[in-house]
Amino acid sequence: MIRNVFINAGSAVEIDRHFDKGFKALALEAFRRLESSYGSVEPDTLVISSMAPESMSEQIGIAGVIADHLALRRLKVFRVEMGEASGLAAILTAYSLVSSGLSKGVLVIGVEKVSEYPVSLIAKVYSMIGDSDYTGLYGISPASEAAILAKIYMDRYGYSYEDLFKWPVLMHKNAVKNPHAQLRFMLKSDSYKDSPIISEPLRLLDAYPFGDGASALYISSMPGDTAVEISGVGSSNDSCDAISREDPLFFRSVRESFDDALRMAGIGRDRVKYIEIHDSYTPYAYIVLESLGLVERGDAPRKISMESSSIDTTYVNISGGLKARGHPWGATGIYQTYEVFRSLLGEAELSDSYGAVQSMNGPGSQSYSVIMRRVR
Repeated sequence: MIRNVFINAGSAVEIDRHFDKGFKALALEAFRRLESSYGSVEPDTLVISSMAPESMSEQIGIAGVIADHLALRRLKVFRVEMGEASGLAAILTAYSLVSSGLSKGVLVIGVEKVSEYPVSLIAKVYSMIGDSDYTGLYGISPASEAAILAKIYMDRYGYSYEDLFKWPVLMHKNAVKNPHAQLRFMLKSDSYKDSPIISEPLRLLDAYPFGDGASALYISSMPGDTAVEISGVGSSNDSCDAISREDPLFFRSVRESFDDALRMAGIGRDRVKYIEIHDSYTPYAYIVLESLGLVERGDAPRKISMESSSIDTTYVNISGGLKARGHPWGATGIYQTYEVFRSLLGEAELSDSYGAVQSMNGPGSQSYSVIMRRVR
């Protein structure tokens, strides 16, 4: 029998360069905040999402180390790693454990610690999300790949760089209201003029900031007093680099994973009120929105205004997204899910409000989607 799966509690630590905290301290703070806000939990399973602790913290077996630091014993313990999409991969793992009956309560913690090292090393480790024997060997960084797609996008659909820059301006506006966002300040529409180029035409303000973070969720088979149900999940993959695909401006894995999640939830796109998407670089925001089917191909920049991040009846990245909330790698999917969880709980309606999370590794190389519904 497949059991229903609910998110009962969550928390998020402010994303920043936490020079005074290691990954254990960040995970502990996320756990304490969860219990402080929602009451104590009794997990029988711990799932840790972290992308690069071996490189950034010189630690393998990180899930066992964190379980010990949190004084959690007699648990099933896992660490999930799927590059930038590790967080949602961990959510799918927790969902599978609970729905199958193998676990009754799963504590999921996404944690990443990167700021102990210089930016050059952080960027080198981040570049490993691609195929090291192919794009890595030829020196094509994630930013360079995003820049290539930006140029193709502008050329195909007749946009200027200024047209695309609306997205970072809007994300910074949204992040000002997010207490755990890393970049809580506004941008002017011409701020790019003072922003250095990282890979032409993309500038520093088109990329996410490096930062440390930890976010936690408690997922169980019991709805509790207030709960959000995970009603659909999906996952798919594609070639590791976008240029090898038939159409580099369509992330097929994003469409397939989202369609699978919607089908499982039994709803259409128009029912999704909140969605958090993976916008590590400016062009990816537009390509993802189009690949999800929320807007027509080539229409995303025209659909976005600097006044609101809503597309029709769907609110997109009210957190500020990876661009301004921050992107602590393996923890990001947990942050995204927590943000939609909180948005759904803040609804006036008691039930049937839907939210979604989309996460991916690289330019849609591997993609994950989650659909959530408020039930109480």
